[in-house]
Amino acid sequence: AARQSSSNRDAAALAARMGAAGWPWADCVLTALGAPDAPASADAVRVWRRLPEWEEAPPPPPPGSHPVAGAEARGRLALLLGTSAEQRPGQADYAGAVAAAFAVRETRGDPHLVLAEAGTGTGKTLGYIAPASLWAERNHGAVWISTFTRHLQRQIDSELVRLFPDPAERRRRVVVRKGRENYLCLLNLEDALGSPGQGSLGVTPVALGLICRWVLATADGDIQGGDLPGWFAELFGPVLLSGLADRRGECIHAGCPHWRRCFVEHTIRRARGADLVIANHALVMVQAAHNYNGGGNNGGGLDDAPMPTRYVFDDGHHIFDAADGAFAAELSGAETAELRRWLLGAEGGRSRARGLRRRSEELVAGRPALETPLDAALRAAAALAGPGWAGRIGGEAEPANETERFLRIARRQVLARLPGAGEPPSRYALECDVFPAGPGLIEAAEILRQALGRISAPLAQLARGLIARLEDEAEALDEATCNRIEAAARAIQRRGRSRLEAWQAMLAALAQPPPEPGTRPEHVLFLRLDRRDHGDGPRETDIGLNRHWLD
Repeated sequence: AARQSSSNRDAAALAARMGAAGWPWADCVLTALGAPDAPASADAVRVWRRLPEWEEAPPPPPPGSHPVAGAEARGRLALLLGTSAEQRPGQADYAGAVAAAFAVRETRGDPHLVLAEAGTGTGKTLGYIAPASLWAERNHGAVWISTFTRHLQRQIDSELVRLFPDPAERRRRVVVRKGRENYLCLLNLEDALGSPGQGSLGVTPVALGLICRWVLATADGDIQGGDLPGWFAELFGPVLLSGLADRRGECIHAGCPHWRRCFVEHTIRRARGADLVIANHALVMVQAAHNYNGGGNNGGGLDDAPMPTRYVFDDGHHIFDAADGAFAAELSGAETAELRRWLLGAEGGRSRARGLRRRSEELVAGRPALETPLDAALRAAAALAGPGWAGRIGGEAEPANETERFLRIARRQVLARLPGAGEPPSRYALECDVFPAGPGLIEAAEILRQALGRISAPLAQLARGLIARLEDEAEALDEATCNRIEAAARAIQRRGRSRLEAWQAMLAALAQPPPEPGTRPEHVLFLRLDRRDHGDGPRETDIGLNRHWLD
């Protein structure tokens, strides 16, 4: 059976290739496949050619608003449990109470909310799945179940076997959603396989060969917490997986040769037609933040699909931290260096990061109205923390730019405000108030604010130019190019401008008088010096200005 399986069509050639790289199991695998003398083949690793392509479907109609009665939720729960299940009145009461969250909204801006709490062992998961699944079936819309951890996502998914025992039906009606960084990027895999010596990530052909085999077997391409065996990261290290995963803001969407086979795009499209979407608080809050910042009714907050109308938050006590993480802002060395990498791409080292020019060159080439602002933004990006920033901010070397000079002064203020003269009281993060601002902080903040404006303004011009191209060339552009232009403009806003505008507002606030005693401001600003203890004492890892909203 192993020899005849269609998934083993290129297995012998791949095993031979891995054997040539020193894989000790190669001979055993080749013998089991009945091809002990199979030649190694480079084509065997091009597994993306055998993956299915997704098909674009029209946007689903808005879901209905038909309610779910408490008695109906109890009946669905009984069906899920079966006749031989232990009778738990508390679970049935829970399902009946939760059903009130699915009532019809009668007043704009006044949704129905149910805060439900039950003890361990009550059976809360099936308790809310019962009314949620009924509402989804009745109204032809998805209910998003949001959790705090990947483990709980998997647990909920396993519970839904009771509702959809057929694997094919369950795959169609239940989708697990995570952030893009959890999924394998086929373009990153192709780059790693084609790099000289296949060593750009410090990996071997053996590791990449095993990934290629997994690609043909995985259900959804989840490389961080899905069906990739846990021993893989233990053997080859987490750096390989993070390097192969989709990196935030780097996707070129329709410009990628693997876009139609992309695991992320498959999952997004499956979720649009699902009954139940199992997500996590971080993803839900980030998408809500994008929608709040301009996605509007066009679904800009949720991968161009309509926003859900019904949510269930499991582990609800973690929602506040997730919301704070999504709506807060941090102007730090790590965050500014990450934005610089997103704009400029790799600057030395073994990174394969693609900058904004490379990701959008086909969209702007030959168009001065687009090339000029792109060039201006990339030149101005030199003001962001560059490679080696940590050593310059905390060491003797001079800061290289406006960001590093500001952060160096911020670090000095944090250390100056520590109580006493000995070792800091915390071996980890150190924080202090911004006000009163220390010497040079406000002046450095204003210089940095202006420098960030020289990045943000041309990015705004570039985004407007891309949207104008969609309107001016609507009849001449094919669907793939339109999708790529829309994605590029959206990424510039989400990944670039929204962050830069938040940082500019935070820096401008330093020059304003501090809040009056006894008043409640909109947000709190503070300086934070992050440290990490590796056993030989704490080491500084980051320094930044933080803003957290208080509503």
